[in-house]
Amino acid sequence: MLESLQRCGSVEELHGAVRRIAGDLGFEHFLYAVQVNTSLSRPYQFILSGYPSDWRAHYEARRYTEVDPTVRHCMARCVPLVWTRQVFAEASAERMLNEAHEHGLGNGASFAIHGRRGEMAMLSLARSGAEQAAQADTLHVLGTAQLFACYLHEAVQRVVLSKELVPVGKAHLTRREKECLLWASEGKTAWEIAKIVRVSERTVVFHLQNAARKMGVGTRQHAVARALSLDLISP
Repeated sequence: MLESLQRCGSVEELHGAVRRIAGDLGFEHFLYAVQVNTSLSRPYQFILSGYPSDWRAHYEARRYTEVDPTVRHCMARCVPLVWTRQVFAEASAERMLNEAHEHGLGNGASFAIHGRRGEMAMLSLARSGAEQAAQADTLHVLGTAQLFACYLHEAVQRVVLSKELVPVGKAHLTRREKECLLWASEGKTAWEIAKIVRVSERTVVFHLQNAARKMGVGTRQHAVARALSLDLISP
């Protein structure tokens, strides 16, 4: 069932497969979202929604992302979160949950995925029904649903992220360019890097400028941030 996600070749196929799997697990609605920090001020975001469109519009209009405890949890934690009244205890979150109930989204769980590029993704699965019975059903499939989130994220990386993040995702840096960026990330000047890697200062500047050009950025600081966020350099 989960491996069918690996055969999807488009966003439309992914959406259909996710809807089928969510239904097999007993959930009527789903939402997957991922954020990749290609930029600190304008990170890349992708959403695959199986939520009612009117609820999505209402959620965005009310800016519920800022008070949604499931988003806050998935940004900081790795374990699944089953929706309970205690989770939505704050007044603003409780109001959001009550309004979600009206759209058939009152019960469910959220699952976090933290990827190798530093991206944060989450999958929320939701259903209607009596709270106690729905929570018991959710607990029964919790392990499979967490696997579902991991398989889905892997599929999104292949179908969406590998294409949408071009050209920065395809930037091929030389060993020397990576080396210079790595030392620049430690706050070293071009002169200091030249002494460390035993080349001229002009050569270091050339490598840093070339790396920045390949990643489509204009400054050394931006080049370091972009290379780190895309896992082009790492500890």
